[in-house]
Amino acid sequence: MLTRSQYRCSFKLIDKNVPIDGIIDRCKENFEKLIKEGKICNASFYRYENMGFLYLEETSDTSVDADQVMSDLKPYLKPWPEENGDRYFVRMINVYYHHIPESDLEEWEKERTTSVKQRIGRVAFVYPDKLPSYVRYHSAIVSEGLLKGDKYAYISMHENLLFSYYEEPRSNVNIRGIDKESVAIQDWMAADPESHFDRVKAKGSNFLVIPCLFSVDRVDM
Repeated sequence: MLTRSQYRCSFKLIDKNVPIDGIIDRCKENFEKLIKEGKICNASFYRYENMGFLYLEETSDTSVDADQVMSDLKPYLKPWPEENGDRYFVRMINVYYHHIPESDLEEWEKERTTSVKQRIGRVAFVYPDKLPSYVRYHSAIVSEGLLKGDKYAYISMHENLLFSYYEEPRSNVNIRGIDKESVAIQDWMAADPESHFDRVKAKGSNFLVIPCLFSVDRVDM
């Protein structure tokens, strides 16, 4: 079993000279321990300005508590109010991917063991009035399952913000595993994709590549 999830956190506006490198190292070590225990496969953490993004691949029935594993970072984070109390890492809603992980972890990680992979995180800002359109078309693409893209690609949403994880070089596949033209992507292209993105906030890009604070995978151990 393998499930994927993404989380968002919010850094306090602190002096950039405050040393958090040691804290980030400890958080990474916590995830390395979970990998050795067979509970996760991959943990990658990215930051853009006062926003943090965590990508996880979990290999057990019990979900990882990001707040607990990243607890050393809490003094530098703002809480997110939720129904059952405040959290520091809020789960994002998945809206897009190209592959459903198989139960065989060796097969899932095959491309990672046969080439050197760069694990990339990106953010995009969607205009609030365009968010329903973005979600509708991308849900249709996933449901159709014909569009090829990176096997490890995963895009989630929180408010009008998207976080994208993928790997280079890309291992292009699609959900259904057949070579057939995608009608859903044609519909998306006809909907004027460029009109959905606030490129001012993303510094001129639709999706802006952001710095990685740490990334660790089973293949690294």
